[in-house]
Amino acid sequence: MSKRRRIITQSVIERRLKEGRGKGHFAEYKPWLTIHDVPSQGVVTRTMGWKSNRLHHYFSEHFELAHHYQLEWSSKVCDIREQYPLLPLEKTLYIAGKLDVRHPVDPKSKHPIVMTTDMLLTVHDNDDIRFVAHSIKPKSKLNKRVLEKLEIEKSYYRDIGIEWALITEYQINYDLVKNVEWLHAARQIEGSQVTPKLIEQLEPVLFNAIECQDKPLAKTTLELDCKEGLTPGTSMFIVRHLIANRLWIIDMNKMIIPTLKPLKVFHNHYQIGGIGHEFVR
Repeated sequence: MSKRRRIITQSVIERRLKEGRGKGHFAEYKPWLTIHDVPSQGVVTRTMGWKSNRLHHYFSEHFELAHHYQLEWSSKVCDIREQYPLLPLEKTLYIAGKLDVRHPVDPKSKHPIVMTTDMLLTVHDNDDIRFVAHSIKPKSKLNKRVLEKLEIEKSYYRDIGIEWALITEYQINYDLVKNVEWLHAARQIEGSQVTPKLIEQLEPVLFNAIECQDKPLAKTTLELDCKEGLTPGTSMFIVRHLIANRLWIIDMNKMIIPTLKPLKVFHNHYQIGGIGHEFVR
């Protein structure tokens, strides 16, 4: 589906408000902007969220989606709301005036636009629930105008008592991101040929094979598929599923390379282990 570029007017803003854009949590949340609302110079994508159980809309695969993956792995982050609107519009207009910077406007209509934050996180920290706002920009894009808009955003959240942070490539753990990307589609077994009974039967055999052999993971799992008469790829899917659900604990900060390296499993789900890398600010 092609992306449409809708000129922003007051009626468009009111329509989005009536649609419930920017409201709700988890599966009920509706982002203020979707990939169909604005043109993007990069790769746009939608991905099903582990925690939200809905499609997330991202305009930059390299940064926004990468950060999404590392937040998906964090056990402290409960919900990720992308393209969260800074409402009411009058508040950001006031802040821009106070800072003596231009408020973003639609290039054609010249009407002020509703500014958005890349991600508003719901964070569970011990017994405390709090919100954290993340703006995601590569260092190379931090020119004077971008910094002005970020200052409006930062001031908006400071005024309402929400922590705000700028995320660049220096805050992204790319080994972790690649690992979560590799695991992502295997967290659920719906739509696959794998059943809970098969996982229960195969897990001890699979765990033992990986522990006892110093072979690349892909070779070990393929050999087990052949031995058990399974479709090639079945054992590998189960490995991904077990790791994605933290039933097997590994070092997620070291990139998994199935075709070249064996897999080191520190604990299976019958043992007590750590929960991996955290990323919350």
